[in-house]
Amino acid sequence: MPEKTTFTLSSVQQDIFKKQTISQNGPGTLLQDFKKILALLGEKGVPVSGVKKHLPMAQLAELNTQLSHPVTLKLKRPVQKSYPHINALYLLVRASGIGKIAGTGKKCRLVSEPSLVQLWQKLTPAEQYFSLFEAWWCRGSDAILGERESFGAFDYLARTLNYFIKLPEKGAQIAGDRGKENRLRYTPGHHSLALLELFGFVTIQDGEPEQGKGWCVKSITPTDWGKAVLESIYAVNRQTMDETWGDETSVEEMKAAAFKEWTKVVQPYCTDWNTTLTPPEAPFQKGVHVVKISMGKSWRKIALSGESTFDAFAEAILRAFDFGNDHLYQFIYSDSYGLKKYISHPALEEKPFTDATRLGNISCYAGMEMIFFFDFGDCWEFLVQVEETDADTTDGSEPVILERRGKAPEQYPDYDDEW
Repeated sequence: MPEKTTFTLSSVQQDIFKKQTISQNGPGTLLQDFKKILALLGEKGVPVSGVKKHLPMAQLAELNTQLSHPVTLKLKRPVQKSYPHINALYLLVRASGIGKIAGTGKKCRLVSEPSLVQLWQKLTPAEQYFSLFEAWWCRGSDAILGERESFGAFDYLARTLNYFIKLPEKGAQIAGDRGKENRLRYTPGHHSLALLELFGFVTIQDGEPEQGKGWCVKSITPTDWGKAVLESIYAVNRQTMDETWGDETSVEEMKAAAFKEWTKVVQPYCTDWNTTLTPPEAPFQKGVHVVKISMGKSWRKIALSGESTFDAFAEAILRAFDFGNDHLYQFIYSDSYGLKKYISHPALEEKPFTDATRLGNISCYAGMEMIFFFDFGDCWEFLVQVEETDADTTDGSEPVILERRGKAPEQYPDYDDEW
Protein backbone atom coordinates (compact mmCIF):
# COMPACT_ATOMS: atom_id res chain seq x y z
CA MET A 1 0.00 0.00 0.00
CA PRO A 2 1.38 3.47 -0.87
CA GLU A 3 2.50 5.60 2.04
CA LYS A 4 -0.25 7.91 3.27
CA THR A 5 0.29 11.55 2.29
CA THR A 6 -1.23 14.68 3.76
CA PHE A 7 -3.46 16.74 1.48
CA THR A 8 -3.19 20.55 1.61
CA LEU A 9 -5.15 23.36 -0.01
CA SER A 10 -3.47 25.77 -2.37
CA SER A 11 -3.24 29.41 -1.28
CA VAL A 12 -5.94 30.32 -3.84
CA GLN A 13 -8.27 27.63 -2.49
CA GLN A 14 -7.64 28.73 1.10
CA ASP A 15 -8.52 32.28 0.20
CA ILE A 16 -11.78 31.24 -1.51
CA PHE A 17 -12.89 29.12 1.45
CA LYS A 18 -12.06 31.94 3.89
CA LYS A 19 -14.02 34.56 1.96
CA GLN A 20 -17.10 32.47 1.15
CA THR A 21 -20.09 33.13 3.41
CA ILE A 22 -22.66 30.36 3.36
CA SER A 23 -26.25 31.46 3.86
CA GLN A 24 -29.74 30.60 2.70
CA ASN A 25 -28.98 32.67 -0.40
CA GLY A 26 -25.65 31.22 -1.44
CA PRO A 27 -23.46 29.84 -2.73
CA GLY A 28 -26.06 28.52 -5.13
CA THR A 29 -29.73 28.22 -4.28
CA LEU A 30 -29.42 24.85 -2.52
CA LEU A 31 -30.79 25.70 0.92
CA GLN A 32 -33.73 27.80 -0.20
CA ASP A 33 -34.77 25.14 -2.71
CA PHE A 34 -34.28 22.31 -0.22
CA LYS A 35 -36.74 24.15 2.03
CA LYS A 36 -39.34 23.85 -0.73
CA ILE A 37 -39.12 20.09 -0.90
CA LEU A 38 -39.24 19.79 2.91
CA ALA A 39 -42.38 21.96 2.87
CA LEU A 40 -43.86 19.65 0.23
CA LEU A 41 -43.34 16.64 2.53
CA GLY A 42 -44.80 18.43 5.54
CA GLU A 43 -45.90 16.19 8.41
CA LYS A 44 -47.83 13.64 6.36
CA GLY A 45 -45.56 13.17 3.37
CA VAL A 46 -46.64 12.74 -0.24
CA PRO A 47 -47.69 9.64 -2.21
CA VAL A 48 -45.09 8.19 -4.54
CA SER A 49 -45.18 5.98 -7.61
CA GLY A 50 -45.17 2.22 -7.16
CA VAL A 51 -41.89 1.24 -8.81
CA LYS A 52 -39.42 4.13 -8.70
CA LYS A 53 -41.05 5.81 -5.66
CA HIS A 54 -41.09 9.16 -7.45
CA LEU A 55 -43.12 12.26 -6.59
CA PRO A 56 -46.66 12.44 -8.03
CA MET A 57 -46.81 13.86 -11.56
CA ALA A 58 -49.70 16.14 -10.57
CA GLN A 59 -47.44 18.12 -8.19
CA LEU A 60 -44.31 18.43 -10.32
CA ALA A 61 -45.25 21.45 -12.44
CA GLU A 62 -46.27 23.51 -9.40
CA LEU A 63 -43.13 22.57 -7.47
CA ASN A 64 -41.04 23.51 -10.51
CA THR A 65 -42.46 27.04 -10.48
CA GLN A 66 -41.52 27.45 -6.81
CA LEU A 67 -37.84 26.64 -7.33
CA SER A 68 -35.11 29.17 -7.98
CA HIS A 69 -34.31 27.55 -11.32
CA PRO A 70 -37.65 26.57 -12.87
CA VAL A 71 -37.06 24.80 -16.15
CA THR A 72 -39.08 25.26 -19.31
CA LEU A 73 -40.32 22.00 -20.83
CA LYS A 74 -42.24 21.27 -23.99
CA LEU A 75 -43.29 17.75 -23.09
CA LYS A 76 -46.83 16.38 -23.02
CA ARG A 77 -46.43 14.25 -19.89
CA PRO A 78 -43.31 15.29 -17.97
CA VAL A 79 -42.26 13.00 -15.13
CA GLN A 80 -39.90 13.63 -12.21
CA LYS A 81 -36.85 12.88 -14.35
CA SER A 82 -37.96 15.63 -16.76
CA TYR A 83 -37.36 18.22 -14.01
CA PRO A 84 -33.62 17.90 -13.23
CA HIS A 85 -33.66 20.16 -10.16
CA ILE A 86 -36.62 18.34 -8.61
CA ASN A 87 -34.87 15.04 -9.35
CA ALA A 88 -31.70 16.41 -7.73
CA LEU A 89 -33.51 17.60 -4.61
CA TYR A 90 -35.31 14.25 -4.35
CA LEU A 91 -31.91 12.53 -4.40
CA LEU A 92 -30.65 14.79 -1.60
CA VAL A 93 -33.71 14.35 0.61
CA ARG A 94 -33.32 10.56 0.32
CA ALA A 95 -29.51 10.48 0.60
CA SER A 96 -29.59 12.72 3.68
CA GLY A 97 -32.01 10.37 5.44
CA ILE A 98 -34.44 13.23 6.05
CA GLY A 99 -36.92 11.64 3.66
CA LYS A 100 -37.76 7.93 3.61
CA ILE A 101 -40.28 5.64 1.96
CA ALA A 102 -43.05 4.28 4.18
CA GLY A 103 -46.25 2.34 3.55
CA THR A 104 -47.16 -0.73 1.55
CA GLY A 105 -47.68 -1.61 -2.11
CA LYS A 106 -49.33 1.18 -4.09
CA LYS A 107 -49.87 3.22 -0.91
CA CYS A 108 -46.22 4.14 -0.33
CA ARG A 109 -45.40 7.71 0.67
CA LEU A 110 -42.25 9.79 0.92
CA VAL A 111 -42.27 11.04 4.50
CA SER A 112 -39.86 13.07 6.58
CA GLU A 113 -37.99 11.60 9.54
CA PRO A 114 -39.10 13.87 12.45
CA SER A 115 -35.96 13.38 14.57
CA LEU A 116 -33.69 14.34 11.67
CA VAL A 117 -35.86 17.33 10.74
CA GLN A 118 -35.47 18.63 14.29
CA LEU A 119 -31.69 18.22 14.11
CA TRP A 120 -31.65 19.85 10.68
CA GLN A 121 -33.43 22.95 11.94
CA LYS A 122 -30.77 23.46 14.64
CA LEU A 123 -27.89 23.51 12.16
CA THR A 124 -26.30 26.67 10.81
CA PRO A 125 -26.63 27.32 7.05
CA ALA A 126 -23.00 26.22 6.61
CA GLU A 127 -23.70 22.97 8.48
CA GLN A 128 -26.83 22.35 6.43
CA TYR A 129 -24.96 23.03 3.19
CA PHE A 130 -22.08 20.67 3.96
CA SER A 131 -24.46 18.05 5.37
CA LEU A 132 -26.14 17.88 1.97
CA PHE A 133 -22.75 17.84 0.26
CA GLU A 134 -21.73 14.88 2.42
CA ALA A 135 -25.02 13.12 1.63
CA TRP A 136 -24.39 13.61 -2.09
CA TRP A 137 -20.77 12.55 -1.80
CA CYS A 138 -21.19 9.50 0.44
CA ARG A 139 -24.62 8.21 -0.57
CA GLY A 140 -25.57 9.84 -3.87
CA SER A 141 -26.44 7.18 -6.43
CA ASP A 142 -28.48 6.74 -9.59
CA ALA A 143 -30.22 3.87 -7.76
CA ILE A 144 -31.97 6.37 -5.46
CA LEU A 145 -33.68 7.76 -8.54
CA GLY A 146 -34.69 4.32 -9.74
CA GLU A 147 -32.08 4.37 -12.49
CA ARG A 148 -29.73 1.57 -13.45
CA GLU A 149 -26.63 1.57 -11.30
CA SER A 150 -23.25 2.31 -12.80
CA PHE A 151 -20.32 0.10 -11.92
CA GLY A 152 -16.83 0.84 -10.71
CA ALA A 153 -15.35 2.59 -7.70
CA PHE A 154 -16.59 6.14 -7.24
CA ASP A 155 -18.34 5.87 -10.61
CA TYR A 156 -21.32 8.15 -9.94
CA LEU A 157 -19.07 10.79 -8.40
CA ALA A 158 -16.24 10.25 -10.87
CA ARG A 159 -18.62 10.87 -13.75
CA THR A 160 -19.63 14.23 -12.29
CA LEU A 161 -16.19 15.25 -11.06
CA ASN A 162 -14.47 14.35 -14.31
CA TYR A 163 -17.00 16.38 -16.27
CA PHE A 164 -16.47 19.41 -14.04
CA ILE A 165 -12.68 19.14 -14.05
CA LYS A 166 -12.68 19.13 -17.87
CA LEU A 167 -14.96 22.17 -18.19
CA PRO A 168 -13.17 25.09 -19.88
CA GLU A 169 -12.60 27.98 -17.50
CA LYS A 170 -14.66 30.26 -19.75
CA GLY A 171 -17.46 27.69 -19.92
CA ALA A 172 -18.90 25.35 -22.51
CA GLN A 173 -21.51 26.13 -25.16
CA ILE A 174 -24.05 23.30 -25.36
CA ALA A 175 -27.23 24.30 -27.22
CA GLY A 176 -27.01 23.72 -30.95
CA ASP A 177 -24.38 20.98 -30.64
CA ARG A 178 -26.33 17.70 -30.85
CA GLY A 179 -23.37 15.66 -29.65
CA LYS A 180 -22.91 17.74 -26.51
CA GLU A 181 -26.65 17.89 -25.88
CA ASN A 182 -26.99 14.11 -26.04
CA ARG A 183 -23.87 13.39 -23.97
CA LEU A 184 -25.01 15.79 -21.27
CA ARG A 185 -27.98 13.54 -20.48
CA TYR A 186 -25.57 10.80 -19.43
CA THR A 187 -22.32 12.57 -18.57
CA PRO A 188 -22.73 13.88 -15.99
CA GLY A 189 -26.52 13.44 -16.34
CA HIS A 190 -29.15 16.17 -16.06
CA HIS A 191 -29.79 15.67 -12.33
CA SER A 192 -26.04 15.77 -11.60
CA LEU A 193 -25.75 18.98 -13.59
CA ALA A 194 -28.66 20.41 -11.61
CA LEU A 195 -26.85 19.50 -8.39
CA LEU A 196 -23.75 21.35 -9.58
CA GLU A 197 -25.93 24.41 -10.11
CA LEU A 198 -27.81 24.07 -6.81
CA PHE A 199 -24.54 23.91 -4.87
CA GLY A 200 -23.24 26.97 -6.74
CA PHE A 201 -20.45 25.05 -8.47
CA VAL A 202 -21.54 26.15 -11.95
CA THR A 203 -23.77 28.77 -13.53
CA ILE A 204 -26.11 27.59 -16.26
CA GLN A 205 -27.80 29.62 -18.96
CA ASP A 206 -30.99 27.97 -20.15
CA GLY A 207 -32.16 27.95 -23.74
CA GLU A 208 -35.61 27.54 -25.29
CA PRO A 209 -36.43 23.85 -25.79
CA GLU A 210 -37.81 22.52 -29.05
CA GLN A 211 -41.35 21.16 -29.18
CA GLY A 212 -41.47 17.74 -27.56
CA LYS A 213 -38.12 18.30 -25.83
CA GLY A 214 -37.07 18.79 -22.22
CA TRP A 215 -34.50 20.98 -20.46
CA CYS A 216 -32.38 22.97 -22.90
CA VAL A 217 -28.95 23.97 -21.59
CA LYS A 218 -27.36 26.83 -23.51
CA SER A 219 -24.07 27.12 -21.61
CA ILE A 220 -22.29 25.90 -18.44
CA THR A 221 -19.61 27.91 -16.65
CA PRO A 222 -17.64 26.78 -13.56
CA THR A 223 -17.54 29.17 -10.60
CA ASP A 224 -14.50 29.95 -8.46
CA TRP A 225 -16.31 28.35 -5.52
CA GLY A 226 -16.98 25.23 -7.56
CA LYS A 227 -13.35 24.99 -8.59
CA ALA A 228 -12.14 25.35 -4.99
CA VAL A 229 -14.52 22.69 -3.66
CA LEU A 230 -14.49 20.14 -6.44
CA GLU A 231 -10.84 20.36 -7.45
CA SER A 232 -9.81 19.88 -3.81
CA ILE A 233 -12.14 16.96 -3.17
CA TYR A 234 -11.16 15.47 -6.54
CA ALA A 235 -7.54 15.46 -5.35
CA VAL A 236 -8.50 13.83 -2.04
CA ASN A 237 -10.60 11.30 -3.92
CA ARG A 238 -7.66 10.26 -6.11
CA GLN A 239 -5.34 10.12 -3.12
CA THR A 240 -7.75 7.92 -1.14
CA MET A 241 -8.20 5.53 -4.06
CA ASP A 242 -4.43 5.24 -4.55
CA GLU A 243 -3.91 4.46 -0.86
CA THR A 244 -6.71 1.89 -0.55
CA TRP A 245 -6.76 0.30 -4.01
CA GLY A 246 -6.33 -3.46 -3.91
CA ASP A 247 -7.24 -3.98 -0.26
CA GLU A 248 -10.69 -4.98 1.01
CA THR A 249 -11.93 -1.41 1.47
CA SER A 250 -15.42 -1.04 0.00
CA VAL A 251 -16.45 1.82 -2.27
CA GLU A 252 -18.67 3.16 0.53
CA GLU A 253 -15.73 3.11 2.95
CA MET A 254 -13.50 4.89 0.42
CA LYS A 255 -16.11 7.60 -0.08
CA ALA A 256 -16.45 8.14 3.67
CA ALA A 257 -12.68 8.19 4.14
CA ALA A 258 -12.22 10.72 1.34
CA PHE A 259 -14.89 13.04 2.71
CA LYS A 260 -13.50 12.77 6.25
CA GLU A 261 -10.01 13.67 5.05
CA TRP A 262 -11.31 16.57 2.96
CA THR A 263 -13.37 17.87 5.91
CA LYS A 264 -10.34 17.92 8.22
CA VAL A 265 -8.49 20.17 5.78
CA VAL A 266 -11.35 22.46 4.69
CA GLN A 267 -13.41 22.89 7.84
CA PRO A 268 -10.96 25.26 9.61
CA TYR A 269 -11.44 27.79 6.79
CA CYS A 270 -15.26 27.75 6.94
CA THR A 271 -16.94 29.66 9.73
CA ASP A 272 -20.09 28.22 11.32
CA TRP A 273 -19.31 24.69 10.13
CA ASN A 274 -18.77 22.60 13.24
CA THR A 275 -20.84 19.49 12.55
CA THR A 276 -22.87 17.71 9.89
CA LEU A 277 -26.20 15.96 10.03
CA THR A 278 -25.60 12.29 10.79
CA PRO A 279 -28.53 9.88 10.52
CA PRO A 280 -28.67 7.72 13.65
CA GLU A 281 -27.86 4.05 13.34
CA ALA A 282 -31.05 2.03 13.16
CA PRO A 283 -31.67 -0.26 16.16
CA PHE A 284 -31.57 -4.02 15.68
CA GLN A 285 -35.04 -5.47 15.05
CA LYS A 286 -35.23 -8.67 17.05
CA GLY A 287 -39.03 -9.14 16.75
CA VAL A 288 -40.81 -11.75 14.65
CA HIS A 289 -40.98 -10.74 10.98
CA VAL A 290 -43.87 -11.91 8.81
CA VAL A 291 -42.97 -12.01 5.12
CA LYS A 292 -44.85 -13.02 1.99
CA ILE A 293 -42.80 -14.77 -0.69
CA SER A 294 -44.23 -14.94 -4.20
CA MET A 295 -43.26 -16.95 -7.26
CA GLY A 296 -45.70 -16.28 -10.09
CA LYS A 297 -49.20 -17.04 -8.79
CA SER A 298 -47.88 -19.10 -5.90
CA TRP A 299 -47.05 -17.55 -2.57
CA ARG A 300 -46.13 -18.48 0.99
CA LYS A 301 -46.14 -16.60 4.29
CA ILE A 302 -43.30 -17.21 6.70
CA ALA A 303 -42.70 -15.96 10.22
CA LEU A 304 -39.14 -15.79 11.52
CA SER A 305 -37.20 -13.90 14.15
CA GLY A 306 -35.05 -10.88 13.44
CA GLU A 307 -32.30 -12.95 15.04
CA SER A 308 -32.43 -15.37 12.08
CA THR A 309 -29.53 -15.27 9.66
CA PHE A 310 -30.21 -14.82 5.95
CA ASP A 311 -28.96 -18.39 5.52
CA ALA A 312 -31.84 -19.54 7.73
CA PHE A 313 -34.19 -17.24 5.80
CA ALA A 314 -33.06 -18.76 2.50
CA GLU A 315 -33.53 -22.28 3.84
CA ALA A 316 -37.08 -21.39 5.00
CA ILE A 317 -38.00 -19.98 1.57
CA LEU A 318 -36.66 -22.99 -0.29
CA ARG A 319 -38.38 -25.41 2.07
CA ALA A 320 -41.68 -23.54 1.66
CA PHE A 321 -41.51 -24.02 -2.12
CA ASP A 322 -40.13 -27.58 -1.95
CA PHE A 323 -36.82 -26.56 -3.52
CA GLY A 324 -33.54 -28.21 -2.68
CA ASN A 325 -30.88 -25.99 -1.15
CA ASP A 326 -28.20 -26.97 -3.65
CA HIS A 327 -27.20 -23.70 -5.35
CA LEU A 328 -25.81 -20.25 -4.54
CA TYR A 329 -28.14 -17.37 -3.74
CA GLN A 330 -28.33 -13.68 -2.96
CA PHE A 331 -30.80 -11.27 -1.36
CA ILE A 332 -31.23 -7.90 -3.09
CA TYR A 333 -33.02 -4.93 -1.50
CA SER A 334 -33.04 -1.12 -1.27
CA ASP A 335 -32.03 0.37 2.08
CA SER A 336 -33.65 3.36 3.79
CA TYR A 337 -31.71 5.76 1.52
CA GLY A 338 -32.87 3.98 -1.62
CA LEU A 339 -29.45 2.42 -2.26
CA LYS A 340 -29.39 -1.10 -3.68
CA LYS A 341 -27.80 -3.62 -1.31
CA TYR A 342 -26.78 -7.25 -1.69
CA ILE A 343 -26.40 -10.01 0.91
CA SER A 344 -24.56 -12.91 -0.68
CA HIS A 345 -23.95 -16.60 -0.14
CA PRO A 346 -20.57 -17.12 1.60
CA ALA A 347 -19.17 -18.78 -1.54
CA LEU A 348 -19.58 -15.50 -3.45
CA GLU A 349 -17.00 -12.70 -3.25
CA GLU A 350 -18.92 -9.66 -2.01
CA LYS A 351 -19.66 -9.04 1.66
CA PRO A 352 -21.89 -9.00 3.65
CA PHE A 353 -22.59 -12.72 3.68
CA THR A 354 -25.84 -14.52 4.45
CA ASP A 355 -24.34 -16.61 7.25
CA ALA A 356 -23.11 -13.53 9.14
CA THR A 357 -26.05 -11.13 8.58
CA ARG A 358 -29.31 -11.31 10.49
CA LEU A 359 -32.71 -10.18 9.30
CA GLY A 360 -32.90 -7.61 12.10
CA ASN A 361 -29.76 -5.86 10.80
CA ILE A 362 -31.36 -4.30 7.72
CA SER A 363 -34.15 -2.15 9.19
CA CYS A 364 -37.15 -3.81 7.56
CA TYR A 365 -40.47 -1.97 7.42
CA ALA A 366 -43.99 -2.96 6.45
CA GLY A 367 -44.19 -2.78 2.66
CA MET A 368 -40.47 -3.29 2.07
CA GLU A 369 -39.63 -5.57 -0.84
CA MET A 370 -36.56 -7.61 -1.68
CA ILE A 371 -35.57 -10.25 -4.21
CA PHE A 372 -34.32 -13.70 -3.24
CA PHE A 373 -32.21 -14.70 -6.24
CA PHE A 374 -31.54 -18.44 -6.26
CA ASP A 375 -29.43 -20.58 -8.60
CA PHE A 376 -27.22 -18.43 -10.84
CA GLY A 377 -27.80 -20.88 -13.68
CA ASP A 378 -31.59 -21.21 -13.73
CA CYS A 379 -32.05 -17.73 -12.17
CA TRP A 380 -35.06 -18.22 -9.90
CA GLU A 381 -36.41 -14.93 -8.50
CA PHE A 382 -38.66 -14.92 -5.45
CA LEU A 383 -40.35 -11.64 -4.50
CA VAL A 384 -40.18 -11.06 -0.74
CA GLN A 385 -42.62 -8.58 0.82
CA VAL A 386 -42.37 -7.63 4.49
CA GLU A 387 -45.78 -7.45 6.19
CA GLU A 388 -44.86 -7.10 9.88
CA THR A 389 -41.66 -6.65 11.87
CA ASP A 390 -42.89 -7.26 15.40
CA ALA A 391 -45.60 -9.90 15.09
CA ASP A 392 -46.84 -12.25 17.81
CA THR A 393 -47.66 -15.17 15.50
CA THR A 394 -44.83 -17.40 16.81
CA ASP A 395 -42.16 -17.33 19.48
CA GLY A 396 -39.56 -16.85 16.74
CA SER A 397 -37.39 -19.76 17.86
CA GLU A 398 -37.62 -21.34 14.36
CA PRO A 399 -38.96 -20.11 11.00
CA VAL A 400 -42.60 -21.14 10.57
CA ILE A 401 -44.63 -21.42 7.36
CA LEU A 402 -47.94 -19.69 8.14
CA GLU A 403 -49.78 -20.00 4.81
CA ARG A 404 -49.42 -21.65 1.41
CA ARG A 405 -51.27 -20.64 -1.76
CA GLY A 406 -50.79 -22.11 -5.22
CA LYS A 407 -48.67 -24.94 -6.51
CA ALA A 408 -44.94 -24.40 -6.33
CA PRO A 409 -43.07 -24.54 -9.66
CA GLU A 410 -40.89 -27.57 -10.30
CA GLN A 411 -37.26 -26.87 -9.55
CA TYR A 412 -36.09 -29.38 -12.15
CA PRO A 413 -38.90 -29.90 -14.72
CA ASP A 414 -38.62 -32.84 -17.09
CA TYR A 415 -37.99 -31.11 -20.41
CA ASP A 416 -37.74 -34.46 -22.27
CA ASP A 417 -41.54 -34.49 -22.54
CA GLU A 418 -41.42 -31.40 -24.78
CA TRP A 419 -39.39 -33.09 -27.55
